[in-house]
Amino acid sequence: MNSCRALHLGALMSLMLTAGCGGGANGSNPNNVTVTVSPLSVTIPANGEVTLQASIKGSPGTPSATWFIAELAINGASGAQCNWSGTTQPAGPCPDGTIEGADASSSLTVKYHAPSTAGTFHVTAQWSTLFNPVVVKDGTAVITVGP
Repeated sequence: MNSCRALHLGALMSLMLTAGCGGGANGSNPNNVTVTVSPLSVTIPANGEVTLQASIKGSPGTPSATWFIAELAINGASGAQCNWSGTTQPAGPCPDGTIEGADASSSLTVKYHAPSTAGTFHVTAQWSTLFNPVVVKDGTAVITVGP
């Protein structure tokens, strides 16, 4: 009788683990995560600023985002040198603007500070898994900086 109970208990535990790992109807699939940034498009003056909000839907656990300015990557920089928090702005160079609050962990709200020159800049919030396979999702705001 004890071996029969152990067998049933083992089967029940296996079923519970499978359901908890995404096998059930409530399991989350990182491929279904969506990231949006608002405002999606905005025009601000040179040296102006705008608050950006990332929304991450379908993320298992507490959603968090990594922020960067796409033009910095195009120009060969990682973008981290233009992210800051507190009162000390980054040393740069940051010809495409800066992102205040982007270096805070799990920051879904940041402030983009425009450069003194006109142009169009793309600020991206990126979410990714921490396990294999790595899944990356992002949303981008298009910011037009006027003279």
